[in-house]
Order: sequence, then C-alpha cells, then structure tokens
Amino acid sequence: MSLDAQVGNMRRKYMKPLDKMCDKHNCRYVSMYIPDISSKPYETCPKCHLEEQGKQNEMKAQEQYEREQEQKRLYFLKDFSLLDDDLASATFQNFKALTREQKEDLEAVRSQLKGYLDGQDYNIVLIGDTGVGKSHLAYAALKALSDHTKKIGLFINVVDLLAKIKEDFSLESEYIKRISEAEWLVLDDVGTEKVTEWSSGILYSILNKRTKTIITTNLSPRDIMGTYGKRVYSRVFKKTGLGTTNEHVYQFKTQQDKRMML
Repeated sequence: MSLDAQVGNMRRKYMKPLDKMCDKHNCRYVSMYIPDISSKPYETCPKCHLEEQGKQNEMKAQEQYEREQEQKRLYFLKDFSLLDDDLASATFQNFKALTREQKEDLEAVRSQLKGYLDGQDYNIVLIGDTGVGKSHLAYAALKALSDHTKKIGLFINVVDLLAKIKEDFSLESEYIKRISEAEWLVLDDVGTEKVTEWSSGILYSILNKRTKTIITTNLSPRDIMGTYGKRVYSRVFKKTGLGTTNEHVYQFKTQQDKRMML
C-alpha cells in the first residue's frame, strides 16, 4: 500500500483535518486520536507520523537482529565449541597467577591481542608443557576478543574435533567450513591427537583458509615440522614471525603443571 493510501486510511479512522500545513509534505496537519494509544488528541502531519513509525519499526528490527546475532555468538562460543567443562568459565581475571612465571605468561598472552584489535592478521602459537595454563589463557583470550568485537569465536580441541567427525564423516566438510569461517579461533592441544594423513589434512584445511588463529601445543616448532610436515607447519606459524622476531610465538615460562601446585 502506498504512503498516500495509508494516510487516507488513517485520516478516515482517527484524524480531524486542521488548517496548519506541513512544509515538508505540503499537506494539512491533523488532530489525531487513537484509542488505547493516546489519552488525548495531538497534532501532527500524517505523512511525518508514518515516516516516524517506519523509523521506529526499523530500529526495532535492527534491535531484534542484534539480539539474534548475540544469541548466535554465544551459541558458538559456549555450545558449538569443543572444550572441557572446567574451561567454560576461564577468564584472564580468574587465572591464578601466583608465581613470577605465571604472571609473565598471563601478561604475554593478554598483550598478544592488541594487534588483533588494531586490525592485524596473524596466528598466535602458545607452546608449553601440559597443565601450565595454555588452554585457560587461550579461552580467556578468545572470550575477550569475542565479547569486545561481538564477532563469532570458537574454541576447538583437536582431539575432540576428530572424534566428533568420526561419529559422522558426512559432517566433516560442514565442521571445517564453520570452524574456518569463525572470526576468532582457538585450536587447542595440537599434537596430542593421533596424527595421520587424514587428521593432518583436516588441520591443514582449517588453517589454510584463515589467520587470526590461536594455537596451543606442547610441541616445539621443530617437532611440529617433524610431525606434520612443511605444509601444516607453514600454516601453523603463518605471520607469527617465527625465525625472525618470534613476535607471536610464545614459550610459556611456567614449567611445573599448575594442577600439581595446588
């Protein structure tokens, strides 16, 4: 229905014409009274009134869209992600940094995020022994990035991913697509899976399509080369500065398993 037709319907139902003219639309103001909405009549240009209603409807639609996007973001971060339950609440704030080394690890990981927020593309590789806090800090970083930018972040434990795909191989391409397209991604515990040509191919397919991936591993760069070969190695260390600045390759200072220190 055209704007003029809508105005005609409104005028017949709720409006009394006035002598005042609208400069914008060159039409007469009306005295409007709509039961259950206004308690007394008010003066307005009917076309201005409809335009304002349109703007409010657009705002409501935008708000609804933003709510749906936020629900989607939280679904991927919390439900689609593959992580242990004890990591779900991990943040920078609740990381137990009791020793000098742990404080250095916390600050090092936190400082890696600045470039991402400045629009830079690079991978981050966190190397350290089991239980020193790599996964906790990786998820904390992911959550901070996703919360700040309102973009989708995924935490994927590599062993769990391969197990999930083995449950239904028909979903392999869908998993790879969804994981690759996430704005922020953690690939956790790279190197703890049983490495085969098939598993290496999945890792390559994910890393080849993206940067801005945080990778945790207990393997050294040399071990990664020996385990996966040059193709995966080059994708893991994409734009990390490995061999030059080592800017985005971090070796955890903490050596002892945090769980043994409690």
